[in-house]
Amino acid sequence: MRFRRFLAPLLAAPLVATLALGSGCETSAPTPRLKGQTHLTLIHTSDIHSRLYPYNLQLGQVDAGLGLGEALSIANVGGAARISHIVGRERARASRVLHVDGGDCFQGAPVFNFFSGEAEIRALSAMGTDAMLVANHEFDRGALNLGIQLQNWASFPVLAANYLLEDPSQPGASPLGAVLQPYTVFHLDGLRVGLIGMGNLSSMTSIFDAPNRLGITPLNTVEVAQFYTDLLRPIVDVVVFVTHLGLDVDERMLQNTTGIDVVLGGHNHIVLQPPKRVRDCSANFDAEVNSYYIELNDPNAETGKIRRYCRPRDVVLSHSGAFAKYVGRLDLVLSNDPADFPGASGGESEYDPVNGFEVVSKDYRLFPVTEDVPEDPIVLATLEPYAQSLDALANLDLLVGYARDGSRRFSTSGGDSPLGNMISTAMWLRLGVQTDFSLTNTTGIRADLVPGPVTVEQMYNIFPFDNSISKMQLSGVEVQDLFDFVARRSAGRGCVSQVQIAGARVVINCTQQKTPDSPPGVATNIYIGARNPKVACTSDAQCPDKGLGSCDVEAGVCWQPFDSLASYELATSNYLAAGGSGFRVLQRNTTQFDTQIQQRDALVDYIRAGEPCTIRPPCPADANNNGSQSDECGKLLGLPATCTNDGVCDHDEPIGCKVDADCTKLDKDFVCACPESVIEGDVCSSDAARPCAAGTCVLRACRDDVAAFQRAVCENAPTAAIERECEQELAPCRTAGETCKYLACVDRYIGNFSDGRIRMVGQ
Repeated sequence: MRFRRFLAPLLAAPLVATLALGSGCETSAPTPRLKGQTHLTLIHTSDIHSRLYPYNLQLGQVDAGLGLGEALSIANVGGAARISHIVGRERARASRVLHVDGGDCFQGAPVFNFFSGEAEIRALSAMGTDAMLVANHEFDRGALNLGIQLQNWASFPVLAANYLLEDPSQPGASPLGAVLQPYTVFHLDGLRVGLIGMGNLSSMTSIFDAPNRLGITPLNTVEVAQFYTDLLRPIVDVVVFVTHLGLDVDERMLQNTTGIDVVLGGHNHIVLQPPKRVRDCSANFDAEVNSYYIELNDPNAETGKIRRYCRPRDVVLSHSGAFAKYVGRLDLVLSNDPADFPGASGGESEYDPVNGFEVVSKDYRLFPVTEDVPEDPIVLATLEPYAQSLDALANLDLLVGYARDGSRRFSTSGGDSPLGNMISTAMWLRLGVQTDFSLTNTTGIRADLVPGPVTVEQMYNIFPFDNSISKMQLSGVEVQDLFDFVARRSAGRGCVSQVQIAGARVVINCTQQKTPDSPPGVATNIYIGARNPKVACTSDAQCPDKGLGSCDVEAGVCWQPFDSLASYELATSNYLAAGGSGFRVLQRNTTQFDTQIQQRDALVDYIRAGEPCTIRPPCPADANNNGSQSDECGKLLGLPATCTNDGVCDHDEPIGCKVDADCTKLDKDFVCACPESVIEGDVCSSDAARPCAAGTCVLRACRDDVAAFQRAVCENAPTAAIERECEQELAPCRTAGETCKYLACVDRYIGNFSDGRIRMVGQ
């Protein structure tokens, strides 16, 4: 059979390795075969995404509910050394135990950008990982880089059963042929556990292109899963799959196969608490023989398919989160005693000896990786050189701005998000770009902007990919095709927008269809650019076409409907321009020009160009809120100011002060920053007896947070005396006050808000 011929090269090495386990000069008595109930513990991590060092995270409701801390608080989470401590502790509390990593340990923090995955593989090896799956982001620096890192540093089996690698004897051979294997077998005190890996297919750039750059041909998920299950079943007691397919594909795989006991999944960055129980062999039912069945390829059969009849069983499906926030522990009670599997109403046992040990019961615990977890010194020592090198190579602690309230990458409405709008605006207005509109993928924004000081490191966390900005010309027809694709993709993902845009507005209908046979998802009410001449509005009804979303309420102007006969210039990431995430409408465009300006750099420069956090009090009652110069605002602030359409006093110059009261009378959240009157402490304060000659009003939280950020430099001092001396030299409060006079403010004045530019209909 053709499929089996494809798999033959992959099977040879693992089979030889498995047989070799029993060879050697010395022999020992074989471990007796187990009977009846026994235990197995599976420790699972996945989607670490280079979060090898602890980081700050503003917690949402989901993470708070899973034990990371209180909702909306800022928690210090993650870190490979903390994960290693949890893994080691749980190993000590179990007898038969495996730690399996589900892939995507690459990409997501600066350590990957500078060391290409070396630190990630070394960290997993140092913590004693038993096996790892290769997923999509392991290929972000190419197959050659992955092969080098695994060969140099991996001390564990690396799995991927659903990749057919190129023949090593041919030009362009994959460097992974010597390091990847489809499965591995563990002998745990008499229990034989077969572990099969299923890598990601849907998100791997160019894997379906011919010829592709990775040297990989993807194989059919169901066929591969059933093939290796059948192969291992006679020689193992338990079949465990570690996958990076995503929840939906995991479930479809199980429903169309038989014989799998447990699936440890990843890719969606979710936690299943408790794990799901999915019925295998449940997709097809033959009423004539009153039995379920699975379908497998057979070119010799009349229909090309053969049926295998089987009895549905419950399979445990577990996902354990992402970004080094959690470690999952799955405890299984297994048995090969028919008495443990009684049939309905106490009838004949449903146990099938072919399946070896089956799951009787399970218990799942999720361990949050918080700052209360100690750090494993071995992993800490392994990672220390990389941390020192990062300090030398890139000043990751360099401040970019101050985020008073942070910025979310997802919107509660499913449409445009505050961070997405700010990023797309940074691309759209970047000098050297400046197109009609911009578009970037939502999933490319990998982290929220945490409230507090914004550092270069956070910019890497938000934009870990080294993607640049590409420009291209699109016809009106291509613009419609582009947004229709976005609509279909968004409809298939819970009616949540998969892009973020600037310079345009659109309504995405997740239920409408272009034709009766087409998938749901249609883009309507597309607007590009404001009307010229300007048309003021406060609602859609005041715009000439009265279309949904035609009024930009934030700016107070109507937008221009796009023209299908016109031409528009788009700014997007080079990843999407190359057809990434399925954007074929962009890939086939022949007008592309890569500006070589990284998205990350555009965002950094855009934030830095903003003003510091400043006082903008409400306009006095007698001021004219028309955006013109206002004597009333000027008198209130003591400098030239205007009364804006929002009814606040806007100004370009900093507000001077001598004591805190000069600032707090205008806004209680502001204080007077003055080097000669500041009092150092855990909370910065001012000495009213020493008024400042020429101070500036700054945000109180900015001064306190930046001072704490500066003070952290001294925290690891060997003695308390040295720590005090370090703080005296740094003068954190004085330095912070001066810094906040100039540090850019991440607020709505640079577009950090949702304005309904992407509206989702049909959720």
